[in-house]
Amino acid sequence: MSYSGGVRAEITDRDTFLGIYKFLRQALLAVSVEEPYRGPRLFEQADMVYRNEVEGSLDRFHGIETISRHDGALLYELRYGGGLLR
Repeated sequence: MSYSGGVRAEITDRDTFLGIYKFLRQALLAVSVEEPYRGPRLFEQADMVYRNEVEGSLDRFHGIETISRHDGALLYELRYGGGLLR
């Protein structure tokens, strides 16, 4: 799998940065067996929302995951892709 992205560049506060990645770890633990691409399609906790928009199957897939506040402020964005190697 390849990845590109992360926490928005303008977020420089260490506590905010660490809080985003703590939330991301929680979201990734909630992944489903049916769609094992990063995290679930939707995960909410406290004041953050994780969204994962994925297309494809295990053979070939790509997606984008985001973390935002409930007010819509984008905190994190990551694009990913992967598939089976033959």
